[in-house]
Amino acid sequence: MNKRNVTRLAFAIVILSFVLSTFVSLWSLRLMAQRNVQELSKSIAARINNSISAELSEPVNVSMAMAHDSFLIEAMKGEDQAGKERTEERMKEYLGSLKETFGYEAAFVISDASQYYYSYGGINKKMNPDEDVHDHWYREFVSSEKAYELDVDHDELKEDRWTVFANARIVDEEGTLLGVCGVGARMTGNQDLFFTLEREYGVTISLIDESGLIQVCTDESRIQKESLKDVLISRNDEYVYQKESSGRLAVTKYIEDPDLYLVVESGGSVERRQLVNMLILNIVLCIGVLIIMLLAVRIIIARTRALTHASFMDQSTQLLNRRAFEERKAELSMSQLEEDFVYLTADLNGLKRVNDQLGHAAGDELIKGAAVCLKECFGRYGKIYRIGGDEFAAMLHLSEAQLEEAMKALDQASERWTGQYVKGLSLSCGYALSREFPSENIAELGRISDERMYEAKQAHYRKTGNQR
Repeated sequence: MNKRNVTRLAFAIVILSFVLSTFVSLWSLRLMAQRNVQELSKSIAARINNSISAELSEPVNVSMAMAHDSFLIEAMKGEDQAGKERTEERMKEYLGSLKETFGYEAAFVISDASQYYYSYGGINKKMNPDEDVHDHWYREFVSSEKAYELDVDHDELKEDRWTVFANARIVDEEGTLLGVCGVGARMTGNQDLFFTLEREYGVTISLIDESGLIQVCTDESRIQKESLKDVLISRNDEYVYQKESSGRLAVTKYIEDPDLYLVVESGGSVERRQLVNMLILNIVLCIGVLIIMLLAVRIIIARTRALTHASFMDQSTQLLNRRAFEERKAELSMSQLEEDFVYLTADLNGLKRVNDQLGHAAGDELIKGAAVCLKECFGRYGKIYRIGGDEFAAMLHLSEAQLEEAMKALDQASERWTGQYVKGLSLSCGYALSREFPSENIAELGRISDERMYEAKQAHYRKTGNQR
């Protein structure tokens, strides 16, 4: 055999091997794809589930932060006293700030007492849940006694873009309902993801309710008009896989928020081009999705921490607020107090007189000055809280010598302090040490500290001759 024939034979063997390997690979891949349609559908459902959870977590966190915001709670409790116009202005400023910060489509507060629907534009309307069909949701949500709920809707006036409304209950310290607040956010990421997955994988994706009625899908003509009655659903955490009577395969997964069932329907066969593209795209998309998810999680964690931090801060003084104070007291009530624990209470002297004579700007300056002095002298030993208008508390860990030194430093800092409107400030303080009362709990130490603070305040007024 000459060289030319050997070369031809080698080329023929290589080509034949390539053709055979390609045929075997495609045939194996096709069989594997047919066998693994269930896993593929589950993978798609898992991606959608993760995407929905990621995109809906922020509106839920924001609405829950609003519901626990002391400003909003106090505004609802004081609605009658403040009056309609004042409350409307406060709500416009509050909700407008949320809309500007997060770019939401809607931000609202509904007063249960007045039934006014406040938005960043003012009072939209007065709710009428008994007669207005558009307001039935309010009565149903309040009756459910849920802390929050999610409602997915599509806006026909804006290219059928999907919107999720996160509603949360506003209650006072006794659990009495004050109203409902929430935000409306675009589900742009999930809507785009639905279209992409349906186009790339030839599947149909829907969100259905308990009865099977379609609530969300890419074909708006099916929304709330068509039901998937043959689809099996379950509220557990497992994926439910079934073959429908039409021959299509379906995977369902319950999504707690927004209390809907995800349904991914796919055909029984996939063409070779789709399989090859699927492999390539899966690698690229998986890397991309992981990166996006990682970034999304980091952003969500950062925003959640920021919101949590803000909900525990008094914005005027930058001290911890009463909510943080009560939570810390609850934590300490569950355990034995350490020997060096000190409960300190402080109250401004003469704040009312300053407000009456110099105005509330001077009073605010005095409160901020007191916070600065307390933080300067006690900040290194523990947490300081503003628990009322001119009332402060601190939970500290320090020795008796350090406490005595810090109290002297507080007196000196108060004497040195001067402001634009007020030239000095005075604080009345009381404290109780756990080593002084080793058998008492945090509540009793607080009571003793308050009593001593009031004794110091009375002594101050007797000494200065000023009426309280």
